[in-house]
Amino acid sequence: MKIKTLYVRFYKSFNYDYLRKSHPKAVPDEWDRLPESGLFYPFVRVSMESGITTVVGANESGKSQLLGAIKCLLTGENIERRDFCRYSQFFTVGGEMKKPEFGGEFTDLSKEQVAAVRSIASLGDSVKVETFHFFRMNTGTVLYVKNGKDWSEVKVKAADIKSLGLPTFFLIDANTPLPDSVPLAYLTATDKAKKARPRAKMLRWIENMVTNPDWFGSKETIDKAAPQLIEDYTAFNAVDEIDDEHLMQRLELAEKLLVQVAGIGKDAFEQLKTAVRNHDGYANGIVKRMNEDLAKALNFPKWWSQDSEFSLALTLRDFDLVFTVRDRTGSEYAFSERSGGMSYFLSYFVQYLSHVPTGGQEILLMDEPDAYLSMLGQQDLLRIFDSFAEPEDKLVRPIQVVYVTHSPFLIDKNHSERIRVLEKGDGEEGTRLVANAGRNHYEPLRSAFGAFVAETTFISNCNLMLEGQADQVLLAGVSSLARRSESKGATLNLNSLSLVPSGSAEHIPYMVYLARGRDVDTPAVVVLLDGDREADGIRTELKKGYRDKKYVDDEFVIQSSDIDVADVTVATDAVREIEDLIPIDLVLLAIRHYATEVLSPEDAAQIATTVTAVPVAAGQKVFKAAEAACKAAGTTLRLDKVGFARAVLHCLEHEADKDLRAVTIGNFEQLFTRIDRAQRQAVRSNGRERVRRTLNRYKDSFLRDHPTSALRRDVEGLLEDIEHQLTEVTDETERVRKDMRLIRKDFDLAAEPGAILENYDEFRERLEALPYGGVQAVQGS
Repeated sequence: MKIKTLYVRFYKSFNYDYLRKSHPKAVPDEWDRLPESGLFYPFVRVSMESGITTVVGANESGKSQLLGAIKCLLTGENIERRDFCRYSQFFTVGGEMKKPEFGGEFTDLSKEQVAAVRSIASLGDSVKVETFHFFRMNTGTVLYVKNGKDWSEVKVKAADIKSLGLPTFFLIDANTPLPDSVPLAYLTATDKAKKARPRAKMLRWIENMVTNPDWFGSKETIDKAAPQLIEDYTAFNAVDEIDDEHLMQRLELAEKLLVQVAGIGKDAFEQLKTAVRNHDGYANGIVKRMNEDLAKALNFPKWWSQDSEFSLALTLRDFDLVFTVRDRTGSEYAFSERSGGMSYFLSYFVQYLSHVPTGGQEILLMDEPDAYLSMLGQQDLLRIFDSFAEPEDKLVRPIQVVYVTHSPFLIDKNHSERIRVLEKGDGEEGTRLVANAGRNHYEPLRSAFGAFVAETTFISNCNLMLEGQADQVLLAGVSSLARRSESKGATLNLNSLSLVPSGSAEHIPYMVYLARGRDVDTPAVVVLLDGDREADGIRTELKKGYRDKKYVDDEFVIQSSDIDVADVTVATDAVREIEDLIPIDLVLLAIRHYATEVLSPEDAAQIATTVTAVPVAAGQKVFKAAEAACKAAGTTLRLDKVGFARAVLHCLEHEADKDLRAVTIGNFEQLFTRIDRAQRQAVRSNGRERVRRTLNRYKDSFLRDHPTSALRRDVEGLLEDIEHQLTEVTDETERVRKDMRLIRKDFDLAAEPGAILENYDEFRERLEALPYGGVQAVQGS
């Protein structure tokens, strides 16, 4: 069972659906009228995806409150009068104060749940039950189920609610990172000891010292008692810290990681504590095995894309297990030396791995996990959400995911259908759901995020420069639909490719310059141009370069005319622009739909009857032919490219038949294949450029400081600095690391760090050659 639609009324910023109430043709649902007066006050309705739903909106728009509404619906708990919408006209102190009301439409029912619904509603076996509506009202709990054309309305008792088997929810806590360390005393203690007050611990510690005066009788007795004193003091300090509830939660998370995820038994911690107390080397063996189990259980490189060699390890420090991380440089760091985002991501990851399914349907709720994560970290978190919604193990029940975010990087741009934008109106209007926000590229998403498109330009792995916004709408929309269809062909990964509309073809050279001509570290860029004469001129200009410098190689400039018409089903003799990939039957559907959006019903009906064909002349573009067809029919319709593109996407998803949809997607897949290939090559090329720039910058700086000689430690410091900058794992960076290992070996850098490096001229030659060894490693790739 899953939630298909959430209904909220009079809850905090959710008052009622004021737009639907004011619509002259609105038809109330059975549950939308107030029982006391019969007045129409419709619930705010928020549809839910069966997999992942992404909730966005400005501050105070009600995003987090939506998660609260889901909890109230599923549990019936914490539905308080104090949460009644305070600017509602029904918020009063003159009579009995009301409570907020919640409802849900539930689908994907099991046989047992269908039987329970039939029993509660007294329906016969012949009545088809696919969904039901369940509401927690001020007048009681009510079940609504369709009985033919009518609704059956039944008040539900508490025992019957249990028989329905409503989903349960669980949370991934976005505000609790893993701790830097966890005391062995904590891992071995009982729950009662863990929660002991620090004052009591301190008194017991002092009492222990007072009752053992022999501990301080001689040096020998002090040495013998020292481990016990350290252990007791560590335990005291740990409990002193975990008296803070937040730190207690962090230690509980660490325990989950070690016990539930890594599968380390409690006895291992007891044995480790004893070994430390006895100064036994056995302790190192235990920690080594713990680290092996931890690495195997986490398989962290699969999820942390920023470093494929990243690992989490345990280091023993007195009676504490300290969490450390190792990266591709082979260096080891404490948590405090790394970014806070990494420890928060680890927290989310541990909570994901340690989650134990209840056996019934579950919903994961998460509130603003973006606060602590970098752009790439947020992209990695999306993969964790995907693993909940679509687990690799088909025996594991998929979990619905609903999360709230402020960040454009936690939007899966390949799935715009997941997005729900909340907007808060004025006065008593309250929060409403903005319809079709994800498909309107990109308003009101831009308002929800501040500047959705502008602020994400030039920061992805690769940027695709487009002539206009209509290109952006078509590429994003068709790619997203193709991912959701049965097609297995090429699509665009919109999470790693930013679509950047330039306004027109003439602006593209300047946009390329903005992306690649103003900074040391530049993003990869691919350019998509039309196949007309103007675009040919722009391509020539890009070959020459902007301000006499070339910023994009010709192999990364694609024109629509590169597509062979023999490989697509089109009405033109060449693909001169993206719209030429749209079949004529879909063009006709889009014209009619666009007319219903911008014209009166009478004029739109005229379009439907008069524009019955779109003839395409030799050398003509499809969009120009569509404009000409509207004009020839004597209509007043003026086609706008962006509006037409949106209409194409609407018709492709909702009106086109299966064959027409397959032809359209197949046409666009030819273009997606070319873009995808150019993107991969551009990212590789850009990575090689960045490595060479880094190496040359460090090399030049070092040789300026050390023109004729250097100490071994200076050379070692240089190599370490370079290693820390090689953040990607590629053939080139691996070759550079190999060459640096040979330099260390050949010049014996580990011996006598304070000595002057011998054969400095030879070293200088090796250093000069370092940037080019990587190029040779990838030559021809």
